[in-house]
Amino acid sequence: MKETKLAFIADTHYFSKTLADNGRQYHLRSGSDQKCLKESGDLIDAGFAKLAQSDCDAVLIAGDVTNDGETVCHEEFREKLKVLQKSKPVYLITATHDWCSDDNPRRFAGDLILHDVPTMHHTALRDFYADFGPNQADSEFRTHLGVCSFTVDVGENVRILALNDDQNGRGGAGFSEEHFQWIEAQMAKAKRDGKLVIGMEHHLLIAHVHPLVFGGGTCVAEREMVASRLADAGLRYMFVGHSHVSAIDSFTSKNGNTITEVNIGSLVGYPAPILFVTVCDDGLHVRMDRIERFTYEGKEYDAQAYLARHATDLFDRAMEGALISKQEFADRLTALQLKGNDLKNLYYILHPVAKLYFGATVNTLAKCMRLVGLGRFLDPAAVRQYRDKPFRDFVHETWLSILDGHGLGNEDENYKKLVLGVADALVQVRACKLTLEIRQMLRTVVTSDYFKDAVI
Repeated sequence: MKETKLAFIADTHYFSKTLADNGRQYHLRSGSDQKCLKESGDLIDAGFAKLAQSDCDAVLIAGDVTNDGETVCHEEFREKLKVLQKSKPVYLITATHDWCSDDNPRRFAGDLILHDVPTMHHTALRDFYADFGPNQADSEFRTHLGVCSFTVDVGENVRILALNDDQNGRGGAGFSEEHFQWIEAQMAKAKRDGKLVIGMEHHLLIAHVHPLVFGGGTCVAEREMVASRLADAGLRYMFVGHSHVSAIDSFTSKNGNTITEVNIGSLVGYPAPILFVTVCDDGLHVRMDRIERFTYEGKEYDAQAYLARHATDLFDRAMEGALISKQEFADRLTALQLKGNDLKNLYYILHPVAKLYFGATVNTLAKCMRLVGLGRFLDPAAVRQYRDKPFRDFVHETWLSILDGHGLGNEDENYKKLVLGVADALVQVRACKLTLEIRQMLRTVVTSDYFKDAVI
């Protein structure tokens, strides 16, 4: 097989700078998201420049290309696509953020959140992005929403199966029976044509890391049924977005057919990944690259440091609210799309917790745990080694390890013991479904490398 080189990105979530000033409501919204908003265009420019200079044969984009379907975001993003297309063929699918499926379009002006933003209807998306897949398609299927799935050949031996899984017609993400039949027909045709099929959709087939954080609506509905049907149709590879994490996992159907899913993180959030995939005789060689630098408002930034800080602010800003006032705490929870006014009485509980979060070292935490009879869960040698390390750093590093897909597997054993000790103590305080799942999730993060450059 002649090598084919592909590049995959996802979740560009382009946000037009015209939709926000630098007022309070924008800063509340910006600080409550792992991905960037006003910086998104500059990050996309840096990523597209990297792609244009690469040796890939085609660029594939796995949905959620705009912030929330705002017409101005689509118009400005398409102009960026046109520039990239001068260097590389570009194929994309749209997803629910591209037609504001939550019916909550927003712009931000000072202390106001305004909902008068024109958005693009889902029936308009296919034609708007026709030059980035539909017009080049060998075959196309239009769903009841008017959006489309399509197949397109890239290289001599590879066919992309680009699937829009916004709705299955039964209230969840996935595919209708008619859509499934089209997919199965395309798989059969590819086999006759001697083509290797690589799938791309937006929602996950597999709850990577742990179902606690990436199950539910992050996946297609009836995910095992959908994964089984795709695998039994002969699809071996699927690239997805949506979760904003990087992960590789496999699923095997009851019939013994395996599909491997590669989850692509958001291009505009830490670690700004670009997946370069080389299709060879022995499989797909997957390598993660990243945006290293970008320019925002005339200043150049280290993208990895900037995005890591932005991602960890997601936790810190909520905890800061618990230090400032009850209303500030409520406002910051609301920015996280929680019911801030209903939850604001948690302020009295979380105020002392926030003090501990920002001020505690490992040694401080160990003393507090000993005072309440939980000290036995922390390994003494591990406490001595990390006694002066801020507890908050562990939270940050664990969160970033989930996003970049490398887990904490490279950390030393004492580091791992401390993370797991806190998880075990949490279960001891109250053993319930939630705390047990948190412990299991942290065990996965500590023991696994769920994304690595690999041959799949």
